[in-house]
Amino acid sequence: MHGLRRACPPCGGQAGWAPSRTHGAQAREPEPNIATQTTYPSYGYRQSLGWTGLGEYWESTSRTRNHEMFGSIGRWMFEDLAGIQATAPGYKEIAIKPLVAPGQGIDSASATYESVNGKIASSWSQSSSRITLKVTIPANTTAKVYVPVTNPAAVQESGSGKTYAAAKAPGVKLTGTQGDAVVYTVGSGTYTFTASLSR
Repeated sequence: MHGLRRACPPCGGQAGWAPSRTHGAQAREPEPNIATQTTYPSYGYRQSLGWTGLGEYWESTSRTRNHEMFGSIGRWMFEDLAGIQATAPGYKEIAIKPLVAPGQGIDSASATYESVNGKIASSWSQSSSRITLKVTIPANTTAKVYVPVTNPAAVQESGSGKTYAAAKAPGVKLTGTQGDAVVYTVGSGTYTFTASLSR
């Protein structure tokens, strides 16, 4: 690692891009910076060149740009940044555990995944004082949703169109806290969680 640059993150596949899955206030890992910096060598540098694929090597003179096997960052974007993680075969059980890193330069993320049971979606945004996390869980699927705050009383849910304290919202069960997140168990449906970021 050279500062926030890795000499060749794609060369090692997942080993070269191995985020820690630390979330909330503890998310001080370099991955958000590596993903967003635009200096050479980085994924942002490739994007600044107008590339829509991954090059054979980092230099702008790379002739081929179809090396998707170097795309470990894509997995990080789905599983960590947006937080969509399978916790049982066939996505019967999932976790929505987004990497919300205050002050890291990423203020929102969204992703969808078409599972065998239907669409899974995770979309979050943050301001200096508030976070909103909207999730869609398909039929025959159970999810644990990690809202990156520490106080369950500060979390509201409004997916039905009416705002509730999240622990009392229809279809939502407070599971507890884990690290810097309040954890809820939900069934199929669309849920919108909002919370104050004042921890």
